[in-house]
Parts: sequence; structure tokens; C-alpha cells
Amino acid sequence: MDNTAGNEPRQRPRGVTIIAVLLGIEGLFEILLGVLAIVGLFALGHAATVNGHTTTSAVIDSIGVVLGGASLVIGIITIIFTLGLWLLQRWAFWLTIIIEVISLLRHAFEFTRAHAAVGSIVISMLLPAIILIYFLLDPHVRRAFRA
Repeated sequence: MDNTAGNEPRQRPRGVTIIAVLLGIEGLFEILLGVLAIVGLFALGHAATVNGHTTTSAVIDSIGVVLGGASLVIGIITIIFTLGLWLLQRWAFWLTIIIEVISLLRHAFEFTRAHAAVGSIVISMLLPAIILIYFLLDPHVRRAFRA
């Protein structure tokens, strides 16, 4: 059988592997943080109820659900995104591009603030810029994702 370019096994570039592993770790920490926030704030809310502060307890429980739930959702989305990068899914390539462009724009917007810490802003822009350049200019990455 003839092995055409569309049927070649794809190799995951090392940089994509590193990015996926780091994102996976970040996703797991987000999930852990979400679970801890929910459990911790529910425990705090229960302690408030025991002491007769039912309104305070309801507020604490609500905050726990919102903060912990948001962290859980972010963690789950990050894990899905990580799997997309790991499995070289085309949508993960384009989502990476979009996320890094948004990140750069968000950091660039910080320059408009009065008394902006220019050094801090530039440093915070380095990683998104490096990832964006890597994904757009490295032919191995583009070939791996067939983008």
C-alpha cells in the first residue's frame, strides 16, 4: 500500500508535549482547588449554621458553590483542551492560537493603565508570545496538527 502524506503517522512535537503536560497539571490543580473550595466553604457554612448564623451560612455556601464551581469548570475545560493538544486535534491548535492572541491583547491593554509596571507587563507577555510564535512558525507543529 502506498503511504500518502495524509496517512502518515503524526509525531507530536516536543514543545506541544511540554505545553500539554503543563496544561494538564494546571487543569488538575484547578479541579483540586475547586473541590477544596467547595468542601472548605461548606464546612465553614456548616459551622456558621451550628452557631445560629443561618443567613451567613447561606452566603458562605453560595460563595463556595460559585468559586469552587468556576474552578471546577475551568479545570475540566483545561483537561479537555490538554487532551486535544495531546491527540493533535486541529481545534486545539486553533484554540491555542485564539487563547494566546487574547492573552497578548489583554496584557497589551494593561499598558493603558496609569502607572503601569511596564517590566511586569512585558514579562507576562513573553510566554503567550513564545507559544504563539512556536505554533505559527514551526513547520513541525503545523504539520502535526495538519493546520
